[in-house]
Amino acid sequence: MIKPPYKLRCEYVENPIEIDTPFPRFSWILEHEQRNQSQSAYQIIVSSEESLLNSEKGDLWDTGKIISENNINIEYNGKPLKSNEMYFWHVKWWDKDNSESSFSRFSSFGMALLEKSDWKSKWISKKDFVDKKTRISLQYKSGGVGLFGRLKEVNAIYLRKEFNVEKQIEAAKLYISGLGYYELRLNGKKIGDRILEPAQTDYNKIALYSTYDIIDHLQERNAIGVILGNGRCVELYGYDFPKLIVQIQIQYTDGTSEIICTDESWKLSTGPILENGIYYGEKFDARLEMPGWDNPNFEDSAWDNVSVVEGYNLASQLMQPIQITKVMTPQKVESPQPGMYIYDFGQNFTGFIRLKVQGPRGCQVKVRFAELIKEDGTLNTATNRSAPVTDIYILKGEREEIYQPHFTYHGFRYVELTGFPGVPSKDSIEGYFFHSNVPKVGEFFCSNELINKIHTNIIWGQLSNLMSIPTDCPQRDERHGWMGDAQIVSEEAMLNFDMALFYTKYLRDIQLSQKEDGSISDVVPPHWPIYPADPAWGSAYITIAWHIYWYYSDIRVLKEHYESFKLYIEFLSNTSKDNILSIGKYGDWCPPMCIVSKRTPIDLVSTWYYYHDTLIFSKIAKILGNDKDCTYYSEKAKEIKDAFNREFLMHTYKYIKVSFTDRAISQTSNVLPLSLNMVPENREKEILNSLIEAIRGHYDYHMDTGLVGTRYILEVLTENGYPEIAYKMITQTSFPSLGYMIKEGATTIWERWEKLESSGMNSQNHIMLGSVDTWFYKTLAGIKSLTPGWKTFRIKPFISEDMNYAQAKLNSIKGLIYSAWEKKDLNFKLTVIIPVGCDAEVWVPIKDENSPIKEGDTVIWDREERGTGHLGITFKSKEDNYVVFNIGSGYYEFSS
Repeated sequence: MIKPPYKLRCEYVENPIEIDTPFPRFSWILEHEQRNQSQSAYQIIVSSEESLLNSEKGDLWDTGKIISENNINIEYNGKPLKSNEMYFWHVKWWDKDNSESSFSRFSSFGMALLEKSDWKSKWISKKDFVDKKTRISLQYKSGGVGLFGRLKEVNAIYLRKEFNVEKQIEAAKLYISGLGYYELRLNGKKIGDRILEPAQTDYNKIALYSTYDIIDHLQERNAIGVILGNGRCVELYGYDFPKLIVQIQIQYTDGTSEIICTDESWKLSTGPILENGIYYGEKFDARLEMPGWDNPNFEDSAWDNVSVVEGYNLASQLMQPIQITKVMTPQKVESPQPGMYIYDFGQNFTGFIRLKVQGPRGCQVKVRFAELIKEDGTLNTATNRSAPVTDIYILKGEREEIYQPHFTYHGFRYVELTGFPGVPSKDSIEGYFFHSNVPKVGEFFCSNELINKIHTNIIWGQLSNLMSIPTDCPQRDERHGWMGDAQIVSEEAMLNFDMALFYTKYLRDIQLSQKEDGSISDVVPPHWPIYPADPAWGSAYITIAWHIYWYYSDIRVLKEHYESFKLYIEFLSNTSKDNILSIGKYGDWCPPMCIVSKRTPIDLVSTWYYYHDTLIFSKIAKILGNDKDCTYYSEKAKEIKDAFNREFLMHTYKYIKVSFTDRAISQTSNVLPLSLNMVPENREKEILNSLIEAIRGHYDYHMDTGLVGTRYILEVLTENGYPEIAYKMITQTSFPSLGYMIKEGATTIWERWEKLESSGMNSQNHIMLGSVDTWFYKTLAGIKSLTPGWKTFRIKPFISEDMNYAQAKLNSIKGLIYSAWEKKDLNFKLTVIIPVGCDAEVWVPIKDENSPIKEGDTVIWDREERGTGHLGITFKSKEDNYVVFNIGSGYYEFSS
């Protein structure tokens, strides 16, 4: 007897995410007690009522028994779905022996507002902002923020509306978009636990709205209040001023309904939140608080009337929100100067602090943030550059007061407190770590503590830079969606977190940034419009989409962006000369001791990415059945490869620009062509030997790579038979290495290999060099996908001499994948878990061919029999120091 699916996975089902596509997709994960099992058929039922579903009636969609192995991304094909409705579904399946499961537990999903006409509300804002005669001038200050100068932000604005509910409610939803950021309140309470909503986009193209179920918050008399902060909705980034749209839809038990909208009847005021911005921080004057402003029957006659303003196109925010995920406690507090207190959290992270203070009215407490401290114990704000990153709280003078910011965030380890009345304690502040709350799907751990620390630092850095867009850094006057950083770590991110929704949203951001000529910006959303993108940065578009397809079996994302991909490839083609691309700006960014690589030519990196993207696009064309494009772009890729070799391949068995005279060999220049099999067959051995000799002789087993070369060098070495060299490079603790960063106190990954504590060009929390984490999963644990959606994969762990164990778990879209190996005395053990419907190739290492291999207590291979066959295990081959088996789903324990 088989169990029903133990867990359902449906795209966008988590409350309060609501779908604004009429064709949602359904996925589920299977469990079976037997080995080597798979799905042979399924049945999905979708109903408008839970009671109908319990009766197994699909009034909207009943697929019947569908003969198919697929349990991923099944597109809805039933009756039309309606806006603002909730639907229910469940599934059952048949295994390969045609045994039938019971139906799963039901799951539900809500529909957002599918049509533009569903919006009855109007965008509203402050009259002063839109009145040309009295409009507040947003003046630029001196000092500069990033590329474009620093902007004075406007005070946060408070908006409110009261309404009655006089009938019994069946359902109530609230749809909201408040730009740049909003805080939603209803009857005196904050609704939800989201931070910095909505997600960042190019608002001129699209703004995102969120949905809240508010039925439990409504009463007879109600007051809705919204605070609007600046975020990026300011002139600096090509927008005008903060604005709001809200729509409440109430369905009553008597069958009637009501809509409460933002319109001219809403009231507006300023309040205690003064200057606020992601670079500035926030200034809060508690003396200006308005008790009860978000409660019914508040006297708002002195408040201003709002103005109706021009708004933006809207779409539902189908990604995880930014939320607080960890409360951080200071590790120590010291006072390097009178009245100055420095808190050390012991960890670099992204968020803000919660302040507890008691003192006289008007007392001003200043809170500053930094990643570093100086030798005298004071803050070192060099890596903040010109961003003030300062929060100010002015006391109202009433007992203990508690303050946390609303519309800002900081990247920091250290906090400076000045102006505090009295002497603060350790408990006076606590840190809140927040980020886009993507689910954790991967875990890695091994016996090498340095590698564990590198992995941990990468996780902290990755999460710190997921702020509704993949940012470069969280601390300085930047924090933009630099696409080079985003694409280089996209695979690492997917091995550690469920990034499907996050990256699907980001791909739309990239698509909306594309110009008519096909070019896209280095930064997306293009708050800094830097066109055209360096090819290594622009590659994010196709690279991230390809990884979404590869890891989540998502063909729809390829279809939706196909023509835009093609337009971008044509832009590269039109910009190239003789198939060599020379429009790069950054190349192998930030190798040791420099920013732009002195050894790796920029046009070599650009042309490699031109080939990389064209080759992937030809594969996408084949997947989508566009044979004409597949043929054309496959041939184009061959032409680029030939041009690349003519231009950069030297007769001295290495890749470098012909005119280059540096005696040291560029690691990146040789790693890149090896990674995509671009090297002519008769030259591969010499190129590889040249690279190995350079790593040993010129660099003493250290990396001399920037963000591009670091991404590929460990995998190239491993795939070509030198995992021990890769291991030696990743475990270095002298400069340049990730181990060196840790030895110097790093708790995240630096932007630069160097320790540059006086430079604004060395963020202490950049994720780009964290791409090495893929090697931990793929090589040390040995898990590597061979086909899209984990249908087939390989488990081939590299067993280092100085390691005793390694393990990795991956909650893939097909289910749990697990690989764990350990050495004990003279024995070796490899434990694996393969999800239902998957096939795996397991490589069991051996040292002595006379030693048999067991699975459980049964010998499955020895020198004489070469594989006996056992419970679905098939001997495949003997490869060097490994014996290879083909297995299906289940739990296995191999030993030798």
